[in-house]
This record gives sequence, C-alpha cells and structure tokens, in this order.
Amino acid sequence: MTEWKIQHKILTGVGAAAALGLVYAGVQADRLARIGAGYKAKTACSEVFVAGRDAGVVLTGEFKGMPDVMKQIRVKYDADAKTVRARGPFGLGRARAIYREGYGCTLANAGRVAPLPPAPAGFAAEPWPEAPPVSGKAIPRVDYGALDFALTQAFENNEANHRAVLVAVDGKIVDERYADGFDAATRFLSWSMAKSVTATLVGAAVKRGYLDVDDPAPVPEWEGDAEKSKITWNDLLRMQSGLAFDEDYDKVRSDVSRMLFEKGDAGGFAARMPVDHVPGEVWYYSSGTANLIARTLREVLADEGLELHEFAREAILEPIGASSVILEPDASGTFIGSSFVYATARDWARLGQLYLQNGVWDGERLLPEGWAEYVSAPAAASDHQYGAQFWLNKAGETRPRFFPGVPEEMYFFSGHEGQYVFIIPDKRMVVVRTGLTRGRSAMEAVAPLLKDIYYAVGSPEAS
Repeated sequence: MTEWKIQHKILTGVGAAAALGLVYAGVQADRLARIGAGYKAKTACSEVFVAGRDAGVVLTGEFKGMPDVMKQIRVKYDADAKTVRARGPFGLGRARAIYREGYGCTLANAGRVAPLPPAPAGFAAEPWPEAPPVSGKAIPRVDYGALDFALTQAFENNEANHRAVLVAVDGKIVDERYADGFDAATRFLSWSMAKSVTATLVGAAVKRGYLDVDDPAPVPEWEGDAEKSKITWNDLLRMQSGLAFDEDYDKVRSDVSRMLFEKGDAGGFAARMPVDHVPGEVWYYSSGTANLIARTLREVLADEGLELHEFAREAILEPIGASSVILEPDASGTFIGSSFVYATARDWARLGQLYLQNGVWDGERLLPEGWAEYVSAPAAASDHQYGAQFWLNKAGETRPRFFPGVPEEMYFFSGHEGQYVFIIPDKRMVVVRTGLTRGRSAMEAVAPLLKDIYYAVGSPEAS
C-alpha cells in the first residue's frame, strides 16, 4: 500500500470518527437544550395564561439568576392560540406548551396530548373573613404593629424576593402583602407544594373508602414484579419506596428534569424506575413518587367512575372555597402531582387552614379522622424531617430545625425557590409565603420573617 493510500485511509477514518463525534455532540446538545426549552416554554405559558402576568415582564424577570445557557433559548407567544414555543440556538431543543381552560398549561413536545373532558365548572367562593386592626374585628392576641413592621421591612428590603405573604389567625386574614406586579387575584406556582395537595387528594379518597394507604399501590407496570408489587401507598407518600430517582436540579438531564420538562407521562416514567432499596428502609426525596401517586390515584378514581380534577373540586376545593386552584396535567392527562399547581395566596391559605382544622371545614369532615396527624408524623427513615408529602420542623439527630425560631410542631407545604404554607398549631395560624429566591437558601432567607410573624401573635390561652 502506498504512503498516499495509507494517509487517505487514516484521514478517512479520522473524518468518520469526527463526523460521528459531531453527530453525538449534536444529539447531546439537543437533549440538553430540550430540557431548557421545556422549562422555559412551560413556565412562560403558565405565568402568562394561568397567573395572568404580562408576557414582557415574565420574559425579562422570571429567568434571571438562571444558567447563562437559558439566555440562548428563545420564546415565542401566540396569544390567540394560547401557546408558547421555545427553541435553543441552531434550532436545537424545541418545546411547545399549550394552555387549556381550567387545566392550565401542558408541554406538548411530542405533539400528542391526551384529550381531557371539559374542565369542571367554576364556582363562587365566600371571601375569606378578615380581621384588620381598625375594623372592630381585630384579634386581641395579634400585635398588629409588630406584624406591620415585619412585613413592611421584608418588602421594602426584599432581598429574598418575596412575592406574597399572608397571615391568617383563627381562620381570619390579619395581614397580607404583595410585591409590585402581584395581588390577591394572582395565582402563584406551587413547585413542590403540589405534593401536599396530592396527599390531600389521597386523604379525600381514603375518607371515601377508595383506597387504604397500607395496601400495595396498584401500579399496572408492577403486576407480577416480586419487589415492586410490595410497595405500598404509604411507602410512596413517605418517600420510602426504594425506587431509584435522581432529584438533582443542578444536573440538566437528571431524572427530575427529564420527567418534568421532557417526558409526556411523568407517573409512568417513575413507575419504570428500578428498585434500589427495600421499601420502607431508606428515605430520599423523589418527585417521581409524587407523580406516581397522582397517576395511580387517577386510575383508582377512574375505576369508581370519577375524573381526578372533578373529584378534587367536589371533595376538597369547592367545600373550602378554593376557586382559583388549577391542577396542571402532563401530556398523558395526569395532574403533575409533584410540581404544578397554581392558586392565589388566599387559596393556598385555605388549604393550610384545612389542616389546621384537622380536615374539617364548616363542620364537614373532608379528610379522614387523624389525617393531619398522619401527614405530620415523621417517616421512619427521614431523620424526622419529612412526613407524608409534608415537611416537618423537627430537629434530626445531626441537624437543627429548618426554622429554629418557631416550634417543632409546625409542619408545612414546601416548594422550590421558597414557596411555603406554614401550619402553626400552637398559634392557630397559617402563613403563606411565595417568592423567587435564587442564589441562596430559601429557608434561611424566609426564617427571620417567619420568626417575626410568629412572635407578633400571642398564644390562644393568653388572650
């Protein structure tokens, strides 16, 4: 073989390898961009068409503080069709989110979105009772001056980027504040506060005898699987299922990112995860299990002739007057029970108040006797930090309480970037805080304000 032929063969091989490398790199870049585009399309869609915010404000402010690569993803609104498209550089990572009345926004990346029945009809709700300081309805044990000072300072400085703070005592609003661009009619994203909503719907189903939390979860993919078929509802609710799940938000292609912003069936994605541990023995946080709960609950309700969104309205939302709540589904039609609920601050407070009242509203029991105690009891392997889709304020063996300024009996809904509903039994108080806290610990940012609010309200026994 001549030297030229040898060189030609080598260069041809190198060229082929380089081409394959470029193809692989392109595929990887597309996969990475797809997650970012999905995040941006879904967020932009919901913040405009569900929360009712201005599109320009959303695009300029909602993605600040995120990785620079997000700046390369372009977003295009279609106000008439109520859709949002996003795409990365060079056409990589396309995503599309669609809005449907009553259901909010859904990613339709594959172009296939399961049809849904007409959304449950809206309903009128009685307004929250209020107890302002000068109305003759003031609550004596509330130090309104201290409360006003705490909230005023928080919103004037607002390094934590609070968007809403609402304080309810004895079932009455004693103060609420909103940042510019938000008000009492604005729906706020839950992120993982949705998990507590999911647990609430499970509780309503338990109340009606549709399921028992100690029974194995009837997941179709698990039939005949010796390991998975033993996983109970309780294992799932307490994040002790043993199913593998990577909840790393810093990894673009982690399980949680792919599930929320790429996959069309979040619960099915979680159901197919392998078993890493014996159920009940190891605790680790998993949004996958919350979506598996939501999908399985939807199927259980369907066996009873019920649709999940209609059930949510009839069993919980309408009785408590939470008329703003939107449960957003994935492309398969299942509510994304880990992350995507929208509601006003006042309706988030209603959900917290339901737990403060031990599952009873206006004399009607909506949740089983003892359900509030169940969700706030520590999962055995969680080091006292987690109950059943609720976070706890108890100290662990090697860690302090999350919020050291308030009692360990407090438990709470908790979501990414500082979304909270705090249930504080000893003060008969619910505190809602929504915001966009990035670049620092949201708990550490919110803790001083929560402490000030707590000490501005006296104990019921002292009043």
